[in-house]
Amino acid sequence: MKLGARVIKTGLAITLSIYLSMWLGLTPVSMAAVASAFAIRPSVYRSWQSIVENVQGNIIGAIVASAFVLLVGNHPIVIGLAVIVVIAIHIKLKLNDTITLSTVTVILIMSGTPSNESFLVYASHRFSAVMLGVGAAFIVNMLFMPPNYENRLFHAILNQTTKLMTWVRLMLQHAPERATIKMELRQFQEQKERINDFFKWYKDERRYLRKRRYAKHRKTVIFRQMIATMNRLNELLRLLNESEHLLQQLPPEIQKTIRSRLEDMLVSHERILLRFNGKVRDAEESPAETFQLKKRLTDRFLPFFQEQKNSQWLHLFPLIAMIIDYGHHIERLDALLDSFHSFHKKDNIVDVKQDDD
Repeated sequence: MKLGARVIKTGLAITLSIYLSMWLGLTPVSMAAVASAFAIRPSVYRSWQSIVENVQGNIIGAIVASAFVLLVGNHPIVIGLAVIVVIAIHIKLKLNDTITLSTVTVILIMSGTPSNESFLVYASHRFSAVMLGVGAAFIVNMLFMPPNYENRLFHAILNQTTKLMTWVRLMLQHAPERATIKMELRQFQEQKERINDFFKWYKDERRYLRKRRYAKHRKTVIFRQMIATMNRLNELLRLLNESEHLLQQLPPEIQKTIRSRLEDMLVSHERILLRFNGKVRDAEESPAETFQLKKRLTDRFLPFFQEQKNSQWLHLFPLIAMIIDYGHHIERLDALLDSFHSFHKKDNIVDVKQDDD
């Protein structure tokens, strides 16, 4: 079993919050520990956002809890009403991510409270314990094992794209079992969501030097196009699977043309991904010169369709269109990468190492 960095950081944040609570005399220490567990986020920037939102949310929770106790009391029904009020305020202010921790704050402040004379001191201690836990989570997130989402994102895209290419090549050879390819397509969908999360977290990372910030924006554009091209390849695999029986009925020369065009695209796509981190040299020809999509592919298929006058071949048009669309996305990715490597060379540093995911 492999423990991720977030799991380890959660344990470190809980430990740090307990020690700090004991040192500062804030009780119960479990409040700080619970808060730190809720406040761990996948990136430093999101952790800072969490502090800002949790300060707002827990101030609201502490004020509502204190008002209910001082004005009404701490009967279980009153605690439930206070929680409803806090949740409603959070939804209104769009602080949905802090609802859980603010609810815990309300419950801990209102349950087992002492006499009214010392209640405000009691409530402030518990509020401080919660905020201490949030602060401990931020410190751990910032100092221990800061995530390199550029590295994770690139390798996730590379691994996913390589698997898709393998299955496309197998589909062109009519090798996979239908049940197997359906299962793989479902897994690809799950992996695509994971890559989208990595991309979102990568965009959240901040660069404070101007030249690095601009370089980050340029790489963000490239990663977005990498993901878009990978998604087209995913859709292409799905259409190949759905149209397999029609492809086998095409004349051998058209099947050969489709296989040839797709193989050219797959090779170009592989080369572009490896060029990003300097693994291979630039190609002598651009993908646009290599593919010649509309001239060779559509000019072979359209006369065949017109001669056959059979409506079943209409079902192959989405596949032909997707092949062309996939090629255009590869050309777009190649152009972006050419620009990236040609300009601002000193600033465009790619922070991609071995696969650590």
